[in-house]
Amino acid sequence: MILMSKEKQERRTYIIDSTAIMHFFPNDKFVNEDSYLVIPDILRSEIKSFQAKAVLEVMAADKRLTYTSPSERSLNKVKEEAKSSGDISSLSKADIHIIATALDFPGSHVISDDNAVQNLCSFLGIKVETFLFKIKTRRVYFWKCIGCSSSFKEKIDVCPECGNKLKRFYKKKKIKG
Repeated sequence: MILMSKEKQERRTYIIDSTAIMHFFPNDKFVNEDSYLVIPDILRSEIKSFQAKAVLEVMAADKRLTYTSPSERSLNKVKEEAKSSGDISSLSKADIHIIATALDFPGSHVISDDNAVQNLCSFLGIKVETFLFKIKTRRVYFWKCIGCSSSFKEKIDVCPECGNKLKRFYKKKKIKG
């Protein structure tokens, strides 16, 4: 059995979403000597504002920030779970990379105010930290035809049965903890 020092046990890895960078980040709760910050490479192109780019530069100068790309295995797992939960139509490519990166860093926490990111993280057992909004229920989305009431797990524009439009619905389940 390998024993870790107290310092290593308390060090926490945070996977940073663009919403975290735009909302008050860095924050003393996350940026301290016990934290390690990870940002998927794809976010570099998503960050446009001068302020957000400045935040990234400050974080990089702190030497606890690293850029990485998620593994194909984790990307595939996230996409499969997103299809199952119905979140796939609400997630950007960057969102998928953020969640997949969290899978590549077991025990990490995702920092995001994005509802779809939080929802999918709850299905995958990934802890989430937020600034402004935390979801209270886990949602499984489905689409239902307004004409014939046929249900579909994935988003499609028109019902293949009758040709009417589909509307998005969800079943919710309380998140534990």
